[in-house]
Amino acid sequence: MRGSFFMAERQAAILFINMAKGFGGGEYQSEQLMKHVSGYEVFFLGKKSGKFIPHLKQANYPIKIITLWQAIKLVLTRRPVIIHALDGRGAHFAALLKKISGQTALITRRVSIPFRHKSSFRSYQSVDKLIGISHQVSEEMRAIHPDVRTIYGCIKPLKENTEFEEQYFSTNSYRLSVAHIGNLLKVKNFPMTIELARRFPSIHFFIVGSGELETELKTQASGIPNITFIPFNPYIGSVLKHMDVQLLPSSSEGMGFVILEGYSYQVPVIANKAGGIPEIVQQGETGFLIEDNRLEGYQDTLQFLLDNPSKLTEMKSNIHAYMQKMDFTASRMTKEYEEVYQELLNKA
Repeated sequence: MRGSFFMAERQAAILFINMAKGFGGGEYQSEQLMKHVSGYEVFFLGKKSGKFIPHLKQANYPIKIITLWQAIKLVLTRRPVIIHALDGRGAHFAALLKKISGQTALITRRVSIPFRHKSSFRSYQSVDKLIGISHQVSEEMRAIHPDVRTIYGCIKPLKENTEFEEQYFSTNSYRLSVAHIGNLLKVKNFPMTIELARRFPSIHFFIVGSGELETELKTQASGIPNITFIPFNPYIGSVLKHMDVQLLPSSSEGMGFVILEGYSYQVPVIANKAGGIPEIVQQGETGFLIEDNRLEGYQDTLQFLLDNPSKLTEMKSNIHAYMQKMDFTASRMTKEYEEVYQELLNKA
């Protein structure tokens, strides 16, 4: 326990836990938090077969990647350790490590869906504080925990590539270009986008992403000429700079950070009125919120934009003003988390 791995016994440490298999928006925000937090020795416990650990190793941050056994030894040292779970699977590990050590623990929740298992419910109840990435997520957790705070995440700078743009956007004779960006999963509701493409032959729809439903979705879209599938790629900036509108008909979203990424390019959104999405979409100004995720709502809104092209110009101006006013940077997010860490240490 007193080996070189845990040299700074008196310095407070943070053990971040993320057990996700892939590396998505939540993992990017977790990475930025670990990268920017200061005043603590930083440790990370992740899924050995996942993408997060290789990503951290390649980035070469001053973060110690440890095993579960090393994590147990860490929390049993005499130094203060804050255990911070950054995803749902990690929440169980945080609860376990808190139980055996008595150290301070918190969980960040990113999704606006009910708890599926009693074990998840108990894990979230057992820690010292919960963080929601939107007010909607936070309100859902207040029923099970007295200490909840909302901390918005950050948006990443998006990459562009000229060759990529020439491949997908060199010619476009359609009246509008619409993107639906996300992992090709059931919750993202891509069949609705395919149906909208069938109903609007004058609009070019781009489905951007990869995932388990790719083959099924391409089969559904067969014979619809105004749909283009673009696989997952690092050049989302190049996608958004060529779009007029984003679609986000997901059945649930914690926040919908792809909306904010679109705002970086003044792209308005048509989205389901779910989760934290209404917190960042101003109805009729930066986007449109669809009640009950009705297909007719998306259809009516797209028709309105076709009939009123000047509305898009107005909305782009509104989005520019909105992004000037708001702060979705990693530095702001990290500062708010550091306030929470200090608060928890003061109570310990």
